[in-house]
Amino acid sequence: MQNLYFDLKKLDNACRDAYGLTEEIMMENAAAALEKEIRAHGGFCGERNRVLILCGGGDNGADGYALARRIRIYYDVVVFECVPAKSGLCKLQKERAEKCGTRIFSLFDFTLEFVESAAVIVDCVFGSGFHGELPENVQIILNDASNVDAFRIACDIPSGIDSCGTVSRGTFRADVTVTMGALKLSLFQDSAKDFVGDVVCADLGVGRRLYENSSNTSLKVASLLEESDMILPKRKKCLVNKGDFGHAVVALGEKRGAAILASSAALRFGAGQVTIVGDEGTDFSFVPPEIMSSTELPEKTTAVAFGMGMGRGADAEAKIARYFDYLSAHKDVACVIDADALLSPRLPSFLSERSRKVVLTPHPKEFQVVLRSCGFGEHSVSDCVTKKNELIEEFCKKYPKCVLLVKGANPMIGYFDGRKYNLYVNPFGMPCLAKAGSGDVLSGLVVALLAQKYKTVDAAGSASLAHALASRKVECDYAMVPSDIIENVSRL
Repeated sequence: MQNLYFDLKKLDNACRDAYGLTEEIMMENAAAALEKEIRAHGGFCGERNRVLILCGGGDNGADGYALARRIRIYYDVVVFECVPAKSGLCKLQKERAEKCGTRIFSLFDFTLEFVESAAVIVDCVFGSGFHGELPENVQIILNDASNVDAFRIACDIPSGIDSCGTVSRGTFRADVTVTMGALKLSLFQDSAKDFVGDVVCADLGVGRRLYENSSNTSLKVASLLEESDMILPKRKKCLVNKGDFGHAVVALGEKRGAAILASSAALRFGAGQVTIVGDEGTDFSFVPPEIMSSTELPEKTTAVAFGMGMGRGADAEAKIARYFDYLSAHKDVACVIDADALLSPRLPSFLSERSRKVVLTPHPKEFQVVLRSCGFGEHSVSDCVTKKNELIEEFCKKYPKCVLLVKGANPMIGYFDGRKYNLYVNPFGMPCLAKAGSGDVLSGLVVALLAQKYKTVDAAGSASLAHALASRKVECDYAMVPSDIIENVSRL
């Protein structure tokens, strides 16, 4: 895992105090990191070796001017002063760049030819201190820069994204964001994903661990999951039987395909036994031979997944109530609550009664309903995307030990153990997962790990990672079907 921070100003100050660094030393390292990305790009050919640097008036702009000075002799460097230099360091770095012969133009001199002729464009206009809306003239140049055939680098954070990850109109679209010192949570918000590109963390004169440990107080707000954090259900012992790997139950509703996908995913992800449970009189002829079926929950059930494809209305609600009742009476049985069960009026009272061994897996629209029914007021679906981390924290602190996995471009997992709140971000989400049935597969993966006695937060995190990483093995994103994810789980 990697640490995520909301604001790095305190860490910057602590780093300077702890290690005797100056702002200029740190800025020179920032410029060197940007230069490294330009050199690594290697996309220059013939006479097309122009590097266009867009500078603001603060420290981000100062980074840009320092970069221009460093690379002036190697490339055709052109700087646009999008905002007049204001800070002392920005004025100083601009002066140094000018003394090195760097061509610096006013924003009013801008023409489309400047961006069209650039091989690399570096955005150093606004940093994480930005808020509100971009000036209209800056919007125009950033929009033009985002829509030409050039390699685009953002310094620290793409201009137009604020510290909460909110994206304003005209935001710069980067291929790579070189963030300074440590990783910011704002770069991994759903709304920012289409703008940040690959995220690279640059050292600012000391190694990242020293930088992050320079403060006496913990400023971390979340953890970024890595592939190595995925705990696969590898079988290490030989003297075992199917009962050693749990019995997962998947509830059958109106849409049979949801139960098939979830149960198949559960079996593929290591559950020893998987049973689809339906009502009296259910025709189970559609169930694959490797999946069991029953009208009653098996005696040795260790985990239950319900809500997927259950449907709406009185009949569906009666089916959902059956599982809430069962789980209220069997508090040692872990569960995944998804889809239609999240919309049930029974959910708030159930969570108040028992939130232990419970994983909720809503998408943003379902999350909106969950928040309303659980007493958090009205929130738009947009709020459930842009303020996802804040809303997850509120929810988890009301329902300690319940794990909340909110789906999205970067799924987030919240958990409060009664003493400490933890937020985990999965950066591996793919657009191919925006397809009916993908969520059913995720529920199956989670219930498989719960059945195998994983801790709820580990089950949610590892299943989310497996879900996303398996989707990345699909060759054609638009052609992916949920069964491809299930198949690819065996290749992790």
